Amino acid sequence: MNARDAAALREIVRLCDVGADLVARGHEWYVGDPDNVPGLAAESLIIKIGENVARLSADTTDRHPTVPWSLIRRMRDRLAHHYEGTDYEAVWDTLVVDLPTIRTYLAEVNEAG
Repeated sequence: MNARDAAALREIVRLCDVGADLVARGHEWYVGDPDNVPGLAAESLIIKIGENVARLSADTTDRHPTVPWSLIRRMRDRLAHHYEGTDYEAVWDTLVVDLPTIRTYLAEVNEAG
């Protein structure tokens, strides 16, 4: 794996960990801010994860077809380009369900090199 891909994967793992920190604060915190700052923070994390996935070489993504690369990119595109229709409960679900799963996949990718 090239250095750029390794750096992007490390950043995705870091962002997944930040997402876990947001989840640890709880759903009430997430929905309780009238300006939805927690939701915007979560949205930003997901967009940044998608940006890092887009930077990965085809060699890395092709070698790990079990990782849902295209779904990650599509979620990023949806949030970045259709923000007026953002469903912040879906964003919360992404934090709670999808980011830990992505982190698990990436641990396997990092082990495989």
